[in-house]
Amino acid sequence: MHATAPPTVRRIRFDFDGDVDPDRWHHRLPEFGAGANAVSLLMPHAEPFVISAVRRGLRECDTPSSELTEATKSWAAQEAAHFAQHRTFNARLTERSLFARLLDRVACAMFAMFARRSSGFGVAFAAAFELVAFSAARWTEDGLRRYFDGADERSATLFLWHLAEEIEHKGVVHDVMVAHPTAAKKLPLALVIAFISLMGFTALGGVALFVRTPAALNPIRWARLIGWGFSMGFVVLPVLAGSLTSEFHPNQLVDPPWMAQWLREFDPVSQTLPLWTQAGHGLHTSKF
Repeated sequence: MHATAPPTVRRIRFDFDGDVDPDRWHHRLPEFGAGANAVSLLMPHAEPFVISAVRRGLRECDTPSSELTEATKSWAAQEAAHFAQHRTFNARLTERSLFARLLDRVACAMFAMFARRSSGFGVAFAAAFELVAFSAARWTEDGLRRYFDGADERSATLFLWHLAEEIEHKGVVHDVMVAHPTAAKKLPLALVIAFISLMGFTALGGVALFVRTPAALNPIRWARLIGWGFSMGFVVLPVLAGSLTSEFHPNQLVDPPWMAQWLREFDPVSQTLPLWTQAGHGLHTSKF
């Protein structure tokens, strides 16, 4: 087993006040913003589920090491920080959009259904979830400026901070799965279900949110949206397939360099991180 160091817990607060419209935060690429909003609507349901599943699974492991216990504690704290900030973002989104409220209910029902399955499945699903998140981060960094230039900086920073930390803690849940008595056997099924549910919700949810915007009348934007879906699939699927080999560990995957460097600019005293456009310049904000 590859020992995974405890990730850093960053208590960053995003303040989406009256000058940020979460339904229109990406002015240049509203189709990208719609897809990202669908992801955001998933997080307050997906991340509490995987936290609960992994904590339960860790208790069922045969004498887990202190290192694994500590790493899992920090991983859970990172994930909890993520969905707390997405919940704040989503509160304003659902206030303004009936489609967003409906998607929020669908996500809630989907993860309530998953919660009725065995703890082994829950841990395996969490491991698959982490692989999809890592792949999404890799895909995003490959086109960082292309996807986020012209977007509201605070909203973009929320999504990129979340993705960057998914890279940082990518190996923790895999270690819990390996230590669990049944979870690894359930990984093939969990990979299929995670891919279909996470990618499917993002695609259908993004379309549902995008169709209500004026930009939806432009066929070029639809072609771009479809192209992004296929290109992300080509990044996600090889990682998921590779995870089925006996020697696989997420820590073997090559991290996207910009996100890892950006996280190193976190100031632990003020609990701040530069806005993504200011990374590399040492500029920090006390509140996003």
